[in-house]
Amino acid sequence: MVVAVLEDAVVVKNSYQYNLIMISNYDKKFNKVSNLHRSKWTSLKKLNGWKHYEVVNIDKKNDFIELFAICDRSKKTIVNKKNLKNINLWKRGWK
Repeated sequence: MVVAVLEDAVVVKNSYQYNLIMISNYDKKFNKVSNLHRSKWTSLKKLNGWKHYEVVNIDKKNDFIELFAICDRSKKTIVNKKNLKNINLWKRGWK
């Protein structure tokens, strides 16, 4: 259910919260599953004690993406592509 359309994003209402999901042309071009390998991401909240991650594996069938922490490569996390596109959780690049 779309609640509002902003300049480069859409606000979607899910159950009890609002999610801001990017659907800009930039997002369509650079966040395709095929273009995500070795891309860099910043988590807005620390995961496993780290914020900066790089894509290491992509499960195209289920849209799951495995990332590893840059400072400690043994720290890995798996996220859904939809969560990676959520600008409230992740930003592309290291910021």
